[in-house]
Amino acid sequence: MKRMKKVAALLLAAVMLASTAACSSDKSWAAKNDSLTVPIGSYIYELYAAYYSASSQTGDTAAGSASSQAAESSVLDRKIDGKDAKTWIREKALNSTKSLFVIDRKMKDLKLTLTDAEKASIKTNTDSSWANYKSTLEGYGIAESSYQLAAAEYSAKYQKVFQATYGKSGAKAVPDDELKSFFEKNYTDFSYVLCKLYKTDSSGNYSASFTDSEKKKAEAEFNDYASKISAGTMTLQQAADAYKSVDSTISVQNDTANLKTNLQGYPDDLVKLLDGMKAGETKAAEISSGYLYILATKNDIAKKTADEMKTDDGRNNLLADYKGQEFSDEISKEADSVSGVTINEKAIDSYDPSMFAAEK
Repeated sequence: MKRMKKVAALLLAAVMLASTAACSSDKSWAAKNDSLTVPIGSYIYELYAAYYSASSQTGDTAAGSASSQAAESSVLDRKIDGKDAKTWIREKALNSTKSLFVIDRKMKDLKLTLTDAEKASIKTNTDSSWANYKSTLEGYGIAESSYQLAAAEYSAKYQKVFQATYGKSGAKAVPDDELKSFFEKNYTDFSYVLCKLYKTDSSGNYSASFTDSEKKKAEAEFNDYASKISAGTMTLQQAADAYKSVDSTISVQNDTANLKTNLQGYPDDLVKLLDGMKAGETKAAEISSGYLYILATKNDIAKKTADEMKTDDGRNNLLADYKGQEFSDEISKEADSVSGVTINEKAIDSYDPSMFAAEK
């Protein structure tokens, strides 16, 4: 009888060991807790996104380049934030994967759910972008469902949690006066006309630089326009109309932008020019390494505040600009120390950032 019990115990132990081995060798998932399992494809997507982020950090767009060896050298052999690129990419990908759990938990804590319309929008957005990236992402082992979880679904939940935190009824609600103050201190409203200091072909592409005399003539005209606008004898639109005989494509452009962050990528010399101007002032200056001459008027930003705040979209966009980085940092910090999540180390360690340097 004792012998039978020993045999049974050994068999049970063998079954348990086999089960454990099977579990540890399961590479279909990257991380999980009691309510969410993140498939390995979602982690691979985060690794892919982190690789592209590293490419931009190093001023390179190496993923999928014709020369994978050169691409790997230019991205993976560099330092980012004091770390070797591979380490930086892996850490960023893991943090992004853990962020899925942070947002999922916050959705539950705040008693938020996705509406049917939001779910439909997530599916529509996923299908639309998947059509463009399917061949690339599937080549790396990323299924559409994994892509949806890490991209469109996460984005939708992230926005809901953000609004529930900083929106009008949120725990950290931002008052209108505070948002208005942020807008008027950080944004610039300006109108401008651009003069190309080069010649173009029939397709509008660069063909040759202006001669010195052509350049001086164009600059003199724009300087004259600036003087007349400042004197109140000409408007910016009239200046554009006057120059149409030289360049029929010229027009007045208007923008309201946060030039302190300058996410639009305006030339540094234009940002510096506008920063040194007062509301209502007009100046003409050379920008973009001498390829353009600009006639710019800085408008009164306070006159734009009401327009910016009157719609939900406008207010939400401004709120995202104001508190977006703070929220992102908070999610990232919580992800680093998130508890109750099991990481499938063997699965994620089997994928190396260098896989994106090779052309598919």
